[in-house]
Amino acid sequence: MTRSRQISGGVGVAVIGCGTIGRLRAEIAHRHPSVRHLSVCDVDEEKARSLAQDCEADSWGVDAAELVSDDAVDAVIVATTEDSHFDPAISAIGAGKHVLVEKPLAILPEDGDKLLHEASARGVVVHTGFTQRFRRRFLAIKQHADNGYLGQVTSAKASIYLTQAVAKAVISRAGTTTPAVNTLTYCIDLLLWYLPGRRPVTVYAQGGHGRCYDEYGAPDSTWSVLTFDDGTVANLGVSWELPEFWPAYVATMEFELFGRDGVLSVKDDHRDVLLASSHAVPSPYTPDVSMNVAMLGSAMPGDWALGEYFGAMKDETHAFIDSVGTGRVNPILATGRQGHDVLMVSRAIDESVRTGEIVSLHWPATEAT
Repeated sequence: MTRSRQISGGVGVAVIGCGTIGRLRAEIAHRHPSVRHLSVCDVDEEKARSLAQDCEADSWGVDAAELVSDDAVDAVIVATTEDSHFDPAISAIGAGKHVLVEKPLAILPEDGDKLLHEASARGVVVHTGFTQRFRRRFLAIKQHADNGYLGQVTSAKASIYLTQAVAKAVISRAGTTTPAVNTLTYCIDLLLWYLPGRRPVTVYAQGGHGRCYDEYGAPDSTWSVLTFDDGTVANLGVSWELPEFWPAYVATMEFELFGRDGVLSVKDDHRDVLLASSHAVPSPYTPDVSMNVAMLGSAMPGDWALGEYFGAMKDETHAFIDSVGTGRVNPILATGRQGHDVLMVSRAIDESVRTGEIVSLHWPATEAT
């Protein structure tokens, strides 16, 4: 059998954004055996220089448009703050490079439309970073639902909770984000992935007002009901209200699908691996916050062990690099269009929270990359 290799001699990868997630992506790419060139970029020169040194990057810079235009770069990972994905992504697409954009694809749906239109015109592939798809338990739901064990799915329920420390870190760096756009987005993505061919047509949501609302004007929690075009109903909820000392490093989730022939339920609260110590344990996402009881495995991207990184973000990063190198797209990777669909639902939820009204969703007849 002839092996398909779109890019011979290895893949050149550029990581734009050298914060927490960008650093992880670069470290993972650095260790990938097919990566022959690695570049990193950040508007903060010291961050870019430091990461370049740590992951032995071949080049680094502060200008994303210049860096992605390098012929040595084949694939670009956009890991900037949530409200600044558009510019480096459109630059990479314009340079003819395949792109993985961290969620959300963009803050504004019209910006997401521009990315997809340009990608289609240039013949490049855009993916959206939804790491939770690569976790074994959520993959199991997808596979068994697709195999028909639930029969026709009629309803769903999902929730995701973050600590106040994580929420503050998120919104302080991207003031236009919200619990729905930043966090509930994982549940929305999984839900739409599990229900292919169905579209939510109405959304009703309410938001809670707590410390985050007082300081940043964003709801601390959001609870929503989605109705699909075939009558399927879903209840999705997100909370940023867990106290800083809550033992989850980042998040806890629950997901349930109900069908005519069965039910699938995942309680992803990480209480099965619990560490209690007289020594304070720093959170890997917000290291300035520590706890004496920790739910191990609750860092959504994954974990370091023995000097190596493992988990969903490693698997997703490898899938993207492998797809670019071989031309075979990994079916678990979220497409740019799927990322845009999730953004549409997230924004509709926020609009319902703002207005207190039921919001209708209108979907385009044609779809891009």
